[in-house]
Amino acid sequence: MKKNPAVVSAKSLSDFTTWLENTFADIDDVLFRGQREDWTLLPRIVRLQLRPGMSLLDTEQRLLSDFKLQAPSFLDPIPQTDWEWLSLAQHHGMATRLLDWTSNPLAALWFAVEKPPSNPCSPKQHKSPGVVWAFVPTKNDYVEALPGTSPFSGGRTRVFRPKHIARRIIAQSGWFTVHKYIEDKKKFIPLDQQPHYAKALTKIVISPDDFCDIRYDLDRCGVNAASMLTDVAGLCRHIEWSHSLLEDEIE
Repeated sequence: MKKNPAVVSAKSLSDFTTWLENTFADIDDVLFRGQREDWTLLPRIVRLQLRPGMSLLDTEQRLLSDFKLQAPSFLDPIPQTDWEWLSLAQHHGMATRLLDWTSNPLAALWFAVEKPPSNPCSPKQHKSPGVVWAFVPTKNDYVEALPGTSPFSGGRTRVFRPKHIARRIIAQSGWFTVHKYIEDKKKFIPLDQQPHYAKALTKIVISPDDFCDIRYDLDRCGVNAASMLTDVAGLCRHIEWSHSLLEDEIE
């Protein structure tokens, strides 16, 4: 029988941290992912509009090849393995088969509420809730990203921890799931639809009406664009937000 992930809700930062404490008090290895909307757990590469005649796997390899060719002048140090190249490309916004996770639950919550809910000017019932996914892998779900191994092989979706080759990876306590392309189905299967992983997932739903208060409470705890993005762009976003109002903050 197919098992669906558990679903809970949190209306405040206090609700969220209380749920964490009650649920994971004796569990060390928990990963989190924050989303502004309740998207299925698939890597962004599946959403690319492919050029005529190009397959998804061919496009994936061309993306990585071009990144390896053109990025080195911006990088120090230079990645040494495909795991490192993919990790860096993912953190800089390129579509890959990786999906971002973090071991910091407050970082995940910030990514869920950092911006106003989708359709902020629409009637209340049409605003999209945010979600934070909590994921408890087993020891057999991890893969070591060793030289000589490939993120494009393997029998199923796995979890790995990237090397600290970018400040954002460190600041965001970054982890990834590396998703397996299923040849006979010609697609990636969402993590939340894989029976092996569905039982390890919990979805925490955040009401769109609570984004604003949670965002301010997180900022009081030092969780904001400046601390999460660790660059001048993130600092500028935080300073601008500190002196203005987002759509859902206007009374």
